[in-house]
Amino acid sequence: MLTSIKKEELSMLIENSIRKVLAENPKPTFDQSTQDFLNIEQASTFLNLAKATIYTLTSAGKIPVIKKGKRLYFTKLELTEWLKKGRKKTIAEIEEDATEYLLKNKGYSL
Repeated sequence: MLTSIKKEELSMLIENSIRKVLAENPKPTFDQSTQDFLNIEQASTFLNLAKATIYTLTSAGKIPVIKKGKRLYFTKLELTEWLKKGRKKTIAEIEEDATEYLLKNKGYSL
């Protein structure tokens, strides 16, 4: 079926159709701040460590890094997770783990 339609009407129909599709299928959201790439200076500031310390950690393979050519890049998300892995348990958490272990593996009752 062919109809005569003005250029402005066609443009408006297309624009409305695109708006409708975009409204029905929203763009996935993510926390942009955790996806940002940091250079060595920014990573140094973010971690509150000297650049030399970061170079030492990267060469030892102890910190997550992306190397592209001669440049080093880090992501906030990976650096945050790396920091959390270094967290030490509290005495209460250690005692709780010990109790759970004894109850589960030895059949002891406290």
